[in-house]
Amino acid sequence: MKMKVRNRLTSAALALILSGCGSSPKTHFYTLSTTPAASGQHSISSPVQVTAVHLPPSLDRRQMVRMTGANSVEVSEVDRWSGAFDEMIRNVLSQDLAVRLSAGRLIFPDAPPLPGTRMIVVTVAQFGPTADGEVQLQGSWALLGEASGRPMQEHNFLFRAGPAPDAAATAAAMSRTLGELASAIAHRL
Repeated sequence: MKMKVRNRLTSAALALILSGCGSSPKTHFYTLSTTPAASGQHSISSPVQVTAVHLPPSLDRRQMVRMTGANSVEVSEVDRWSGAFDEMIRNVLSQDLAVRLSAGRLIFPDAPPLPGTRMIVVTVAQFGPTADGEVQLQGSWALLGEASGRPMQEHNFLFRAGPAPDAAATAAAMSRTLGELASAIAHRL
């Protein structure tokens, strides 16, 4: 009799464990989007192309990352980017620049550059929500000459947007900061 009760309890416990495993939280996927330009288009003499966006390893991942303190982060297993994060930033920044520059002056990523095309390289130090719920985009960008590959211009940047209480608001705020970066780059070119 004791053996039957023990077997039933074991079976019931196993059924509970297995049913808990089958109900994992749903994964949500997000993307960055372009933002409209606040002012008109800027005329530049030579075409430009965003050739690289460098991310720190802590951000170079599919999961969304949120700062939770000065030395701690939260990596979400259910809120994810829909593609490679560095490529998404590069593509959206390029699209934002295209509407801020005169026609034909932006060469899209991976397209063959025209003669005289200058390269834009972006290095991101921080991009995402901070512990207080504000999104921060911080880093630097450089404009490189076609022939020399040396920096013709270098600029640091820091943009903030928010609040970003959830993943959808975070993606929208991050998109706005990329639009602000595109406006700053277009203005300096």
